Amino acid sequence: MEEKILSRELFLNIAEASGLDIKDPHIEELYSYVLAVLPGLKSLEELDLAGMEPTMPLLSPKGGQ
Repeated sequence: MEEKILSRELFLNIAEASGLDIKDPHIEELYSYVLAVLPGLKSLEELDLAGMEPTMPLLSPKGGQ
């Protein structure tokens, strides 16, 4: 049996702490989606960002002017 990256119990704890209704019927669909996405994010750990300065996001002025 393949070990999951994120247990259902941990997912539900995180979802509830994030303000999601864990009794919502769509929570199972969200869990499946998260399980499918997480392996793709693993490659981010391999990025060598040594010496990289963080960038500041471009923010538009308040009021859109």
